Amino acid sequence: MPIEFVRERSFENRGLTFAAKEWGRSGSLPVIALHGWLDNANTFDRMLPHMENLHVIALDLAGHGRSDFRSADSGYEIWHDISDIMAVADAMGWERFALLGHSRGAVISGLVAGTYPERISHAALIDGFIPMPADAQGTAQHLAKALHEYRRYGSSSPTLFRDYESAVRGRINGFLPLQYEAAVTLAERGVVETEQGFFWRNDQRLKAASHVKLSKDHLQSFFTAISAQVLLIQAENSQFKPDRQQTEVFSWIPQMQIHRVPGSHHLHLEEAAQTVAEKVQSVFG
Repeated sequence: MPIEFVRERSFENRGLTFAAKEWGRSGSLPVIALHGWLDNANTFDRMLPHMENLHVIALDLAGHGRSDFRSADSGYEIWHDISDIMAVADAMGWERFALLGHSRGAVISGLVAGTYPERISHAALIDGFIPMPADAQGTAQHLAKALHEYRRYGSSSPTLFRDYESAVRGRINGFLPLQYEAAVTLAERGVVETEQGFFWRNDQRLKAASHVKLSKDHLQSFFTAISAQVLLIQAENSQFKPDRQQTEVFSWIPQMQIHRVPGSHHLHLEEAAQTVAEKVQSVFG
């Protein structure tokens, strides 16, 4: 029987409250689902109804959707999310669980699976795998850029739209174009109304560069430690094409299955939602 949305949930970690959507029932394979950059937990709304025998917590990551923003003295380095995800698993009583991640959420999933290999049974990665390995020679210049951007975005306000439809249209035509229905799905959870207008509720600091990027050696230590079954779904028309350096590191996870599926970066939220669900289901069992 297909899984259904059950209820809204909230979790606490290090003084922050995280919002989430719960799908399915206990006793099935436990899954934590992680959305992409500037998205939210609704990103899985179109694919999850095509899946079964899962108990899913689709999380709004820090600074996204209905979850809290990180404090002014913190930031959004991808490894910060690892603690939050494990706190959710512990709160659910899940000693061993699977990960479902899209884009930035897929990258974070890989880091979690490498940090806690004994606790991750499966990892399904949708159009995201590993960040571009950094060259240590450019670390100082990159840090200067990141510090500048954190000051800039930390004092900026989100774009205001005159009405809800304009906010949806703004996302359709954004950095990563979306089909209308996909944008509407994300807007349901992500757009907020105020007296001044409508805006997307994401921490503006998410747009800043990371303070420190991981080198190839750093990344290798994470990804070669993964023991989970791994599925990588690549969108044929993705805006993010793995380059030679990223493709080389596929060998770090010899058990990884790779499938190319027609569609754009948000293929799991557009026409390919059922196809993506079926491929993930085949690995999750």
